[in-house]
Amino acid sequence: MLSSMAGFGALLLLWVAVNGLVIAVYRRDLWRLWRDPVFKCPILILESDDWGAGPLAQAAALREIAEVLGHHRDATGRAPTLNLALVLAVPDGPAIQAGGPYRRICLDDPLLAPVLSALMAGQSQGVFALQLHGLEHYWPHALMNSDDARVRDWLAQPVPAATEGLPSHLQSRWVDASGLPSKQHATWAIQAAVAEEVQTYARILRVQPKVVVPPTFVWTRDVERAWADHGIECVVTPGWRYTRRNKGGLPGGDEGPIANGDRSGRLVCLVRTDYFEPARGRDAAYALRALDRAATEGRPCLLENHRDNFIGDPQTRQHGVRELDRLYHEALSRHRDLRFLSTWELSRILLARDPHWLFTGLADRATYFWLRWRHSGRPWKVMSLTGLVVVCALVLRLFGVSLAKMPSSSAK
Repeated sequence: MLSSMAGFGALLLLWVAVNGLVIAVYRRDLWRLWRDPVFKCPILILESDDWGAGPLAQAAALREIAEVLGHHRDATGRAPTLNLALVLAVPDGPAIQAGGPYRRICLDDPLLAPVLSALMAGQSQGVFALQLHGLEHYWPHALMNSDDARVRDWLAQPVPAATEGLPSHLQSRWVDASGLPSKQHATWAIQAAVAEEVQTYARILRVQPKVVVPPTFVWTRDVERAWADHGIECVVTPGWRYTRRNKGGLPGGDEGPIANGDRSGRLVCLVRTDYFEPARGRDAAYALRALDRAATEGRPCLLENHRDNFIGDPQTRQHGVRELDRLYHEALSRHRDLRFLSTWELSRILLARDPHWLFTGLADRATYFWLRWRHSGRPWKVMSLTGLVVVCALVLRLFGVSLAKMPSSSAK
């Protein structure tokens, strides 16, 4: 009898030890699932990058997009907001070709007046929200120091250039990727560059930027401190902070994970959920699946998008606009209580922990934690194999937490 009890005790200790190790391995993922706020209604936010200084075809595309957005209304009668991350300048190709130092053409140059006019018109209609991407979508000195003939040709081309034509690693602004692996910028250089881009944004748009989307999602804490010093209050992330480009040119130096509403100094962090990129096969059907999952998990659905879905050849443009219209039409059909917000508005809700929008009770949060955990992939599979899932389910049911259905949702 004693030997049987000792054997059972040893097995129990082994089980506890194994699961303790599993929890330690996945502790950051589990903690993010828990601390990510739980919303009372589904929220759809579309963020589109790279607009502003660049091809003049953007003007017609922006006006067509604004017209499509104006056709839809959420449960409160509000039209969707397309959050546009703006690039403020491109190279002055003729000046650079003439052999001078780096020169730029800014968004308020008369050449780019049709683009700026379309941006401001959409903002006046309430369907565009403008936010900072960068003064340029690259670090100018990295391009000027590049030995790549393609880069030199790109710099010298007629204005306005499209940054999509640059090698991916050189589109990162907040590291020097002229050589790989990339090097960090000096702190003083970061401070000067952030000050210049914030001042340029304010000059062109007559308002200080509050939201920033780091180009290619490569940036550092030094950059965050500089943003905060110059009035930025919210940074959009992919759920991680990538701090360098590795030897292969890919983003690296992962820091995270980051959850919605996390604070980094004075900045509020937001996390993009998935993609709406019709030109790359991530069409309305793909985005709607992401929305369904986000709604099930009590998360806002922030979708990443880029301007190249709406400019370029006619077929690409038409496909992008059709899928945009389809996305909003079917999203409203699937989710009758759907809400449209701007990125900035979402950040204010998270900062205030607004109970009109967020569940705060432990039972509700535990239910959504369970749903998120079930969709977590490997952590759920491993913990199912060890039996930890079964034990947690029993404990949650013991405390009256519903695992079979979601709490009812309503937002004021």
